[in-house]
Amino acid sequence: MARILFVDDDPFTLETLNKSVQIFGHQAILASSGKQGLDMARSQCPDLIMLDMMLPDMDGLTILKDLRHTPSTALIPVVVLSASPEVDFAEVSRAAGADNVLNKPVRLQTLQDVIQRYITKS
Repeated sequence: MARILFVDDDPFTLETLNKSVQIFGHQAILASSGKQGLDMARSQCPDLIMLDMMLPDMDGLTILKDLRHTPSTALIPVVVLSASPEVDFAEVSRAAGADNVLNKPVRLQTLQDVIQRYITKS
């Protein structure tokens, strides 16, 4: 069973992701702000982080850069989630250290495939 940290400010999205990963046999760790997400990433040592880019207290790129520059979180795979229509969004996210980028809403099969890809690497 993998431990997956979801950082998203939308309660409905968090609950949907939580139920989805439970169906897949994994444990979800939920954070509703950037600060909470960073704190949980450091204290909970998740196997994978799914990070929303638009959070009320800080943007996802700031969080991503912090994760990559902190030794305890630098190697955790991070998948960025966004509803942003910007074309260069994926490129900017990958340049900041994202392992993958998914557009919201994420299909259940896509979520399962991405989790499987990164969990088997760890």
